[in-house]
Amino acid sequence: MSQEQLDESTGNAVKPAKNKMTLDRFVKQFNSLDASNYGGWPVSVKITCWIFIFLIVCIVGYFVLISSKIDAITTAQAQEANLLNEYREKDSKLRNLQLYQKQLVKMQADFNQQLQQLPKESEIPGLVEDINVTGVTAGLKFKNISLEPEVKQQFFMEQPISIQATGDYHLFGQFASAIAALPRIVTLHDFSIVAGQDDNKKSDIPVVNYTLHAKTYRYLGAEEQTSASEPKAAKAGAPK
Repeated sequence: MSQEQLDESTGNAVKPAKNKMTLDRFVKQFNSLDASNYGGWPVSVKITCWIFIFLIVCIVGYFVLISSKIDAITTAQAQEANLLNEYREKDSKLRNLQLYQKQLVKMQADFNQQLQQLPKESEIPGLVEDINVTGVTAGLKFKNISLEPEVKQQFFMEQPISIQATGDYHLFGQFASAIAALPRIVTLHDFSIVAGQDDNKKSDIPVVNYTLHAKTYRYLGAEEQTSASEPKAAKAGAPK
């Protein structure tokens, strides 16, 4: 046997076997600890104590600090969602309100324009004259054109105009087109058309007799609407 083999066998015999850490040995070490001599504790026990203390700190910190913060964050997120929905609803209402305001301004402008086309009470005779001139220009012959009593409506006064005239169909079509082109609002109603022979027999085209009503309208102001509704209220409240 060589010297190296001899030394190797001798070293192996002298070297003590390592003791494996078992649970029983760990428990015995833990029970034999000296609280006043922390530096003398085994490393495994120290590491176990450090891990245990770390876990306790994490658990206590979670319930004391983190848990309340998580609840606050959850509540804040719910409030954020509610506020966001409320903001969207208000933004939608604001957009619709702006659109409605624009529509209201346009409707007000259209209404004022329509009011300007309604004749005033003092302009009714002049409007009748315009209708007469329009018919004569179109070629109609008027037998009668006269005002009838006004008819009160809720917001306006309706003024019927009785018209009797003669002429052919083309002339009456021109007359209706000219009435529509008047600067004041005039509508035609209650047509009665009767075709007859030309008494002078100058043409084979039949002579058409027209009986109709032209109506124009006058807007009632607030005072006139009140005065128009007061007699109705008094009549309804009168004893039978």
